[in-house]
Amino acid sequence: MPGRSNRRVKIEHNRALYKQRNRIERMFGHLKINRAIATRYDQLAGSFSSMVHPATARNRLNFVHAA
Repeated sequence: MPGRSNRRVKIEHNRALYKQRNRIERMFGHLKINRAIATRYDQLAGSFSSMVHPATARNRLNFVHAA
């Protein structure tokens, strides 16, 4: 992550990697709107994955429809 603008000693960061990380964090933020995903009701990985896939598809469809 980049440092603050008023920092005396600048910290080097990879801008492209930071942009990718930001996209992934925003995607998880949108997914957590779904309560079952945010609280992880499903204990098994397969069950949890079966909830994440439709939520991701719905999120992408909303994004495409808005554009």
